[in-house]
Amino acid sequence: MQDGKKNASESLNEQSVKGTEQAGASEGAEGAKGPKEPKNSEAQEAGKQSAESAKSDAQPSNKAAKAADSTESTEPAKEADSEKEPKQSSSKQPVKSAKTETADKAKPEDKAKKPAQGEKEDKGDKGKVLAEPTRFEKLRAAVLNLGWKKWTAIAVVAAVLLGAGLFLAFGTSHTIERSDRDAGENIYMVVKPGTTASEISDRLMQLGVIDSRLRFWWLMKLQGDASKFKTGTYAFTPHMDEQAVLDKLVAGDTTVVKFTIPEGFGIKEIAKRLADEGLVDEQEFLAEAKDFAPYDYMKKRPNVRYAAEGYLFPDTYVIHSDVSAEGIMKMMAEDFDTRLTPALRQQAAAKGLSIHDLITLASLVEKEARYDEDRPIIAQVFFKRLQMGMPLQSDTTLQYLMAGPKEDVSIEDTKIDSPYNTYQHEGLPPGPIASPGMKSILAVLNPANTDYLYFVADRQGHNHYSQTYDEHLAIVEQVR
Repeated sequence: MQDGKKNASESLNEQSVKGTEQAGASEGAEGAKGPKEPKNSEAQEAGKQSAESAKSDAQPSNKAAKAADSTESTEPAKEADSEKEPKQSSSKQPVKSAKTETADKAKPEDKAKKPAQGEKEDKGDKGKVLAEPTRFEKLRAAVLNLGWKKWTAIAVVAAVLLGAGLFLAFGTSHTIERSDRDAGENIYMVVKPGTTASEISDRLMQLGVIDSRLRFWWLMKLQGDASKFKTGTYAFTPHMDEQAVLDKLVAGDTTVVKFTIPEGFGIKEIAKRLADEGLVDEQEFLAEAKDFAPYDYMKKRPNVRYAAEGYLFPDTYVIHSDVSAEGIMKMMAEDFDTRLTPALRQQAAAKGLSIHDLITLASLVEKEARYDEDRPIIAQVFFKRLQMGMPLQSDTTLQYLMAGPKEDVSIEDTKIDSPYNTYQHEGLPPGPIASPGMKSILAVLNPANTDYLYFVADRQGHNHYSQTYDEHLAIVEQVR
């Protein structure tokens, strides 16, 4: 590289000093000795600027850079002197500038490419080696390349996913449709020892006490109240403020439970009513009712669905402490046993009726009669049919077998195979089909004195009676 630089300098000298041979010789002699202060020469300044420009544009390899530095350091005098002469020359021939010369030198064929942004430079014996970008650098570059539209789409998708997750976690509880309840009535909920905050939230949502399980959950967490609930029975109303519900549970503002069971409710209806009010678990209540028989006359008989059926007296109850399926049944059965006085039991025995038969027949009267004046007459019709060996043919026994109430039973319904089907089987069904009130019980003990054998109710619930089947069919055509 030094020889090449010398040749270039000498070529410039020869082109610029053709008219003054002695001056060229004299200048050459001085150039051999070298000036004492080459730093001040304009040629050297131009050379440095050209070298810096070429270095920034072309990025030569380490070897080329070292060679250039070596030439500049060993022969500063010759460069300065040889580049000085073109300025003194009056020759019209074009002179190659130092910048162009330096740029030509900075174009080695094996020069390395400028490393890309983010790549590391590996300096070794063989020159520069481009390193692979890291995963983080690739991810960062990809993120930087995303436009605002893509970022908006990502944000929307993230919001949808978050909303779906929150809905699955907190919004899937189904609110129970509370049957036969006014909006202002109390909804009871029992908090037992060991009940979790999540279970309480679910139950409040199911009962319709709160409208947002998520809001209630966040309130518990933010206020640190998830573990501060007091056990007991609470009275709420529909659609309460979540903070008011939480304050009540934390303060232990329990209440005395009050509920009413109407006449004619069967075990399934009682279970649903109590569950709707938050007092029991519906399925737990039904399971308990299958064999619940604290009194001898309640002893379960063959084909009876629920031993407790008919013996949970319909009334209004107030509970102070034990709120459980068994506790409620025990209280209602005790009420029945108290109301069935010794005098009434003797009256039933005088008519040849056991307590089980009395309540079974009274349950049929309860379901057939909407008005009090009809109860003794219907009781008398059933007694007469029993005496004649005629099937009772009560639609209410078919309704008991169905999943839900049906306004008019069909001929096909009368063919249901069940001991409760009084169209197919003579006598009383296996057991009561509902809880009769005291008026129906008294109607069975004191039936009317008539010769009626048939009856049919109109759309308003009033019954129409007849002595013969032909009369009965004619009335049916009129009222139905």
